[in-house]
Amino acid sequence: MIKTGRIYCFQADYRASTHFDEHRVPDWLSLEVHWQGYCISTIPWVADVARVLGILPIDDTPEAWMGYLESLGLRGVTQVCYEDFFEARLYC
Repeated sequence: MIKTGRIYCFQADYRASTHFDEHRVPDWLSLEVHWQGYCISTIPWVADVARVLGILPIDDTPEAWMGYLESLGLRGVTQVCYEDFFEARLYC
């Protein structure tokens, strides 16, 4: 059985992420911007393929993802519970 990645959800500080380019977000990340700052979630079925191809050289852990997001220029990255992350979408 093949181990597949998980969906991880994060928030980052919009004001502190001055060196982050929203237009260069890789396909294995979903990005939204709203009053809470940047909201990022991983897309595991894309990330798994990128990892196999050697394009994404990180482990599938929250800590590794947080480091990766910071390497993209995001600051103030914190992990968010996926229930809280997706709750706002239920009321839109």
